[in-house]
Amino acid sequence: MNMQAITVYLKKLSEQNPSASYYNVDVLKYQVSSNGIQSTPLNLATYWKCNANTTDVRVDYKYNPESMNVPSMLSNVQVVVPVDGGVTNMQSLPPAKWNADQMKAYWKISSISEKSENGGSGSLRAKFELSEGPSKPATLAVQFISEGSTLSGVDVELVGTGYRLSLLKKRFATGRYMADC
Repeated sequence: MNMQAITVYLKKLSEQNPSASYYNVDVLKYQVSSNGIQSTPLNLATYWKCNANTTDVRVDYKYNPESMNVPSMLSNVQVVVPVDGGVTNMQSLPPAKWNADQMKAYWKISSISEKSENGGSGSLRAKFELSEGPSKPATLAVQFISEGSTLSGVDVELVGTGYRLSLLKKRFATGRYMADC
């Protein structure tokens, strides 16, 4: 690490906010590609039944603690399902929100972990009534974050004198996390 650059950066932060008791510095950011279903923290399966007047969608999900170095809770989970065909009504379990402008259904789950109901497994279901059906099955998107673990197992250690790490935060968040039927 270039400790001189970090010192300059910290000095700049302290000038911008002199009353702060500490400053956070991102030391390492990286991307991880999926290596199959065993490496993803939330496994998904989607099912579509498309008729002229209705579309039924089911998304099964399962928390996968083996994908993480240290299993940690997935939080702020959002599942977004686009549905075309002129949706006029949506019924869903658990309740979802329909955005007519974007033609998407949104589910929000506060957290998923091994301690969740059914060990972190569940289903999202919706029935859409259509005016211009049938719908075409589409790719859904999922977002979540997790604190306290990494998917890669990477760790950081500061070697040398004169500097110390007072706090090391580990976090991962979804980038492109999608599922096809």
